[in-house]
Amino acid sequence: MKSPPLDTRRLSCFIAVAETLHFRKAAERLHLAQPALSQQIRRLEEELGCQLLRRDRRRVELTPAGQALLDAGRRVLVHLSHATEAAQRTAAGQQTLLRVGFLSPASFSLVPEVLRRLRAAHPEVHLMLREADSTTLLEEVRLGGLDVAFVRGPVTASGVRIDTLRREPLVVVLPSGHRLARKTRVPLEQLADEPFIGFPRDTAPSLHDAVTGMCLEAGFAPTFVAEAGEWFTIVSLVAAGLGCALLPESVRTFTREGAVYRSIAGHARHVELAIARGPTPPGPSLRACLRIVSALTDVDLL
Repeated sequence: MKSPPLDTRRLSCFIAVAETLHFRKAAERLHLAQPALSQQIRRLEEELGCQLLRRDRRRVELTPAGQALLDAGRRVLVHLSHATEAAQRTAAGQQTLLRVGFLSPASFSLVPEVLRRLRAAHPEVHLMLREADSTTLLEEVRLGGLDVAFVRGPVTASGVRIDTLRREPLVVVLPSGHRLARKTRVPLEQLADEPFIGFPRDTAPSLHDAVTGMCLEAGFAPTFVAEAGEWFTIVSLVAAGLGCALLPESVRTFTREGAVYRSIAGHARHVELAIARGPTPPGPSLRACLRIVSALTDVDLL
């Protein structure tokens, strides 16, 4: 069953009540009569089909559904505000908009330098940044929600042009007190009995498959005891002693007490960093971005 689109006015009313936990104070903040505010909340609950607030004469409380909507609703209103401002500035000729998506490890190396050069050469370009996993970013590029995205390859997506920019090897992430932490290069087969921490395959299929494939080539299937959607969470879990991980080499720039990075002895599989965009010819701001990426990677994107 398809959910109805959220009414932003009702969402704003709910957030005001959720933050103050007081209908009168929320009504004063919104310059709205209290009965009208209560009506907006009731209609929102009816549209969503769930109770958002528990209220009696003495207090107002958020339900679990209400807490979830508060967290997501705040982000929605912030993104809407930024999008509105960007559209107004663009219409006034003050700037052009470029929507850039990236995945976490890419933020360590290439992406910051691309954005720094773009801002220096084209200060009129307003950047809207989106951090997510590769699967989500590719879908947003396909649907037109992003102009360009830096994703982990190899990967394909219908209606999306994907160019490989560079390849990097996987490295082992170990707890600093691990028996293999003193080695400069770790033979992968010595991790056969270790618990592994990694990304879920549905969000990072190429990386997950590269890790699994390397382990199988070393003679064992990795036992994943935990999965996380963010690289820093994985490194933090390793530092806490929950297991080891295989991650792209670019994560070495992130220092986390309790975790160390070691090269893999012998042949290490590589993962790709790729750039994804729609099939239509790029506009001026995207062309400027692609020229910078080409100069940094020596890959012809235009």
